[in-house]
Amino acid sequence: MTFIAEIAPYAKRVQEESNILASLLISQAILESAWGKSKLAKEGKNLFGIKGSYNGQSVEMPTWEVVKGQKVEILAAFRKYPSWYESFQDLANLYLKGVSWDRHKYKLIIGESNYRTAANAVQSAGYATDPDYAQKLITIIESHNLTKYDLAIHPSQIQTPASQSQKYYKVVQAIPGYFTADNAKSRTSQRTVIKEGTYIVFNESQGMINITMTKGVPGSWINPNDHAPIDKQAVYHLVAAGETLSELAVKYGTSIQAISALNTLKNVNTIYIGQKLRIK
Repeated sequence: MTFIAEIAPYAKRVQEESNILASLLISQAILESAWGKSKLAKEGKNLFGIKGSYNGQSVEMPTWEVVKGQKVEILAAFRKYPSWYESFQDLANLYLKGVSWDRHKYKLIIGESNYRTAANAVQSAGYATDPDYAQKLITIIESHNLTKYDLAIHPSQIQTPASQSQKYYKVVQAIPGYFTADNAKSRTSQRTVIKEGTYIVFNESQGMINITMTKGVPGSWINPNDHAPIDKQAVYHLVAAGETLSELAVKYGTSIQAISALNTLKNVNTIYIGQKLRIK
């Protein structure tokens, strides 16, 4: 049995559950696990290098980290899964739930029926720092006809108006988002920046509106009287022990190359504790 034939049933099952193209998931598994031949894939059924433990199970693997400005090899715990299914499921959960600082980070991947668009959305969201990551996925999909494993994308799972009674709010230019209605009314304690787009109205209070991209899940409060564009301010980060440039790129939704250019770094593998880096 080929590697594709072995993992395809699990990818199709996860597509049924998450509305994420099986061809995209399979191509990522091929690329990131070296066709299932990586040590992590062999010993832990871990296709995507997700760290931590799964139901208390993990495998230790050597990995490179920057400590006190020096690149050193350390042992890190990676999740050990009982089957390929759980590995695919964890990747899908990342796309569905996003990250703690941006729950909508991967929302463009969900419900996308075009594998090219989906692959580019993965890269645009900052999943990988390799500038050719999306094209590599597309090449794998096309070379091995992986679209034959795709199921029909369910329109009902794509965020479209569910009924005429549902309220929506259109943001025409970036505005501040706040923690509470009081914050929005007084324009204090800004939480985030709300980008242009059409949002679901989750709640209304004191003339303020809570808007979200996910039905049934609260988002941020806005002041409908906020129309001034948000000033783009520089974002800085103080490097802590064990942090790497790739982790910072993922954390802030940018790329290693962009951070390096802003700070004129000579070696992207060398950063040190306490170093002040401009991120954006």
